[in-house]
Amino acid sequence: MQLRPHRIGIIVSDLARSVAFYEALGFRTALVIPSDDGSRTITFMELGEMQIELFWYAEKPRRIERGEKALGFVHFALQTADVEGDLVELKTKGLVSEDVQTRTVSAGFTLAFIYDPDGVEIELMQQG
Repeated sequence: MQLRPHRIGIIVSDLARSVAFYEALGFRTALVIPSDDGSRTITFMELGEMQIELFWYAEKPRRIERGEKALGFVHFALQTADVEGDLVELKTKGLVSEDVQTRTVSAGFTLAFIYDPDGVEIELMQQG
């Protein structure tokens, strides 16, 4: 097999708000596919070779609360050369909470965890 990452699909409640958030992280809109009946819009966004696929539905999706150790998707990570600087910029833009802090883990990575407008966890990671 020769598999490689392609994209992550995320259901969003407000497409414009989510697109603006991911654009602030550096993603760019690559393709928008609205359904003929207006019930759904899919927006593909790219950051280098990484893609996310934002799904918006006219019928409001239900929120599923997950516990700390629930099975399944936890977060996706974005690597950066300056996690502190990026965090300051995101705070200045009002895109992350002022109380978000970085931490350095034993492997030498500096991490910050932020959330998109619908609560999807995103890890910002800087290698030691």
